[in-house]
Amino acid sequence: MWFILSLCVLLCLSECYSYDYKEGFLQDIDPDWASISGRINQPKCIDIPSNLTLCQNIGYTQMRLPNLLDHDTIEEVRQQSKSWTSLLGVHCHPDTKLFLCSLFTPVCLDRKIYPCRSLCNAVKAGCEQTMLFYNYSWPDMVRCDKFPEDADLCIKPLHNVSTVHNLCSACRHPETVEGLVDGFCRSTYVVRAKIKQINHDNEKKILVLQKKKKFFKKDGLRKKDKRSLSPFIQGGLHCDCDRINVTLNENYIIMGNKTGPGEFTAMYIAKWRKDREFRKAIKLMRKKDICLKPLDIGIGTSSGGKGGKDKIKNDKGKGKGKGKGKGRKKKGKKQRKSKNTALTTLAPSP
Repeated sequence: MWFILSLCVLLCLSECYSYDYKEGFLQDIDPDWASISGRINQPKCIDIPSNLTLCQNIGYTQMRLPNLLDHDTIEEVRQQSKSWTSLLGVHCHPDTKLFLCSLFTPVCLDRKIYPCRSLCNAVKAGCEQTMLFYNYSWPDMVRCDKFPEDADLCIKPLHNVSTVHNLCSACRHPETVEGLVDGFCRSTYVVRAKIKQINHDNEKKILVLQKKKKFFKKDGLRKKDKRSLSPFIQGGLHCDCDRINVTLNENYIIMGNKTGPGEFTAMYIAKWRKDREFRKAIKLMRKKDICLKPLDIGIGTSSGGKGGKDKIKNDKGKGKGKGKGKGRKKKGKKQRKSKNTALTTLAPSP
């Protein structure tokens, strides 16, 4: 509701001025939509479909089409937005959804309301390093200098990321599929274990693990390392981790890196769960190439691409003899075609 009220205020103030996204300046009269976009289609209001995953539960149910990225059809919007969906699950910035949906599914008003440049810069600052880690650059289509300054009529940031609760960094990472896979790809070890006790030494919070462990990743770890693994949280003496409760005798998933002889930092800690989303993340971790394009998992697990092999198992082609082979072959062709066309918005850096 607060979002709608803010937009209404902006609309009232925008009677005399509008921001030209193409030219990057304010002008006295709002130009005809077709003259800006070069398209014949006039703007219209349509319902935001339920299969447009990126922009659900955003405070309004109708969007303007063509949108602010010049997408003419809802199918084009849906396809182009897919490559951004996984970025939401990483929680790289709390305003990521606000920024993206202001472009992909702008609220249906008689004036175009663009995101402020400060909103773009804030989201870029929070998410660009995650994207670059996986060889994705910040796309030119959302280059921040294209958007209006805060003094103009635009959507401003809502969150101040400097205001953070006193949680240890290892206990702040999102427990989503994307968050788990991102932690997996950034770590040299990933283990499931129970925490026997917590010790403190030189401002570190040291996790003493029980003997029984299961490793999902053990890059560079020797047998001795695996036996004596006691991850520590740097600065843990001065921060909290409400995810850990040693009295419950629960399993945890712990991810981190080896920083020296017998020293292992913990960069991700969460309780081991049995829900569908958690099982999905563990399944993805077992894929050999998952860390090549982890930001594609939102696409691959829902419409082909990376998640193709999992869907084949339940296909009609499953069985004995020739039938099984034919079923796999046909499904594979379809998925390869889908993979080639899915990522059109987020392109890997050269």
